[in-house]
Amino acid sequence: MIELLRVHDLRNYHDAEFRPAPGITTVVGDNGSGKSSLLESIGLFATLSSPRAPSLKVVVREGCEEGGARLETTDGAQLGVFVRNGRTVLRIGSSPAQARDFLGRSKCVLFTPEDLDLVRGEPALRRRAIDDLLVQLRPRYRSMRSDFERALRQRNAALRDQRSTEAALYGEPLAIAAAQILESRRDVVERLGPLGAELYTDLAERGSLELAYTDTSDSHGVTGDELVARLTGLYAQTLHTDLERGRTSIGPHRDDLEITLDGREARYYASRGEQRSAALAFRLAELRLLPGAALLLDDVLSELDPERRRRVFDVTQSEQTIITATDLDVIPAAAKIEATWSVVDGKLREAS
Repeated sequence: MIELLRVHDLRNYHDAEFRPAPGITTVVGDNGSGKSSLLESIGLFATLSSPRAPSLKVVVREGCEEGGARLETTDGAQLGVFVRNGRTVLRIGSSPAQARDFLGRSKCVLFTPEDLDLVRGEPALRRRAIDDLLVQLRPRYRSMRSDFERALRQRNAALRDQRSTEAALYGEPLAIAAAQILESRRDVVERLGPLGAELYTDLAERGSLELAYTDTSDSHGVTGDELVARLTGLYAQTLHTDLERGRTSIGPHRDDLEITLDGREARYYASRGEQRSAALAFRLAELRLLPGAALLLDDVLSELDPERRRRVFDVTQSEQTIITATDLDVIPAAAKIEATWSVVDGKLREAS
């Protein structure tokens, strides 16, 4: 649980301190005041990435060479994330740390307005959601994903340059890396499925939600060395067509999370309200897999109807929850707010 966050030269913050309550904390401010940046800062400690930027170097306040944040948790962890000259530096206490030791010490689930497009948006959004969850569940997954992305870049570069012999040689190392990603994603989606179905019922009261990992290699049930062998064979079989296209056509970078309601694809057949409930159920299912994680709701309550807002708090009563909003009127009357903060132009203040 988060006890204290200190932010220095990140986004529009120069120096700020934030102490959320153990239960529900609200952060109120106008658009552009720094609400989203505050939650982004908390999210850095969970995934070492930003949902708003491809690189952390852009989160440093304009005109500054360095920015960062420190986080203290109720179980005594003292963590630091600093971005210096484009490089990320991690600390546990006063000691330098590696990502594998850092990750997993602070967990959160961030739900933003962009997540409302999780159901109907591009597959990359859903792949990233699964990957960010896996980084928190299994910190080693971050290096596994880096290994896969590096192997994919190498094969794709050979394909674009029409270096067929080299592209063929990259097939096996790519298969080894891809198999690890594929097995991890399949496993976590299998765990998310029943939780998402249960939570969707709580949020929407009708309709049946199903989550399924769709695998472009069609390797359902294949694991371990057999999966590596299958992927290696597929990369050899598709080499000719991949050379024509200049890219790898099969693998985790092309897979998707299929979200269905009552047996039909939600992105095509579900109403806007049903899609929002499905996206919210997915995020809350993540929370069930991350004991002790904070729930961060970034200006999303205004996008939900009053009944869905109430139901959100019915299923998250015991979690540390931080809500940003432009107006407290969007918070259901039954929600027990323990602390309220305001933010104006990057300046935080707790309400008395």
